[in-house]
Amino acid sequence: MISYEEILAANVMLLPSIVAVSFIIDSGAKCETIIAGFGVIIHCPFSYVLHIHRGLYDNPVMRTKLFKFDASFIHIHALLTGYAWFLKIDWIEAVYHAYCIANIVRSDPLQFPEIKNKIDVLCAIGIIKSSYGLRYRNTWLWICCLIFWGIGFAIHNRKLFGRASALVFHTLLVIPQYCMMIGCQEYTHP
Repeated sequence: MISYEEILAANVMLLPSIVAVSFIIDSGAKCETIIAGFGVIIHCPFSYVLHIHRGLYDNPVMRTKLFKFDASFIHIHALLTGYAWFLKIDWIEAVYHAYCIANIVRSDPLQFPEIKNKIDVLCAIGIIKSSYGLRYRNTWLWICCLIFWGIGFAIHNRKLFGRASALVFHTLLVIPQYCMMIGCQEYTHP
């Protein structure tokens, strides 16, 4: 049975990448803008394929593999975003994301479905941690990100919109992505 909500969620996931590309193709794009944009762009295909698969197929083994790629690339996206703020590696952040990716690889969500919630929460923590550099550039943009991520994560995690929860969540991600890109491009750290 085709899930049009999942197919729409896959296509709406393209929007944060479109926001990033619109900043990157600007001839005046700063290095940190390009790096932060690249993070969301490299995550996008994994999320897209996961939601297309969920919409068209009922293969739990493949769905789990795609979920693991999606979650792992959320951490890579977050790591690149964290790096972009100061153009240096935050080793605590790097170890955190590496640990989370190793946890994702070792986990077995088919046997222990509750692990998916833990993986989602660790992704959310990683995103928030990696966005902290925006707080130094523009606190209001950072607060806006936190609000939209919080609302989106609650909707996604608790399935508040049923099968359309991922679609709503992905739609809400456009605002924080725009705030992050503006923060990279228009403001400098102190």
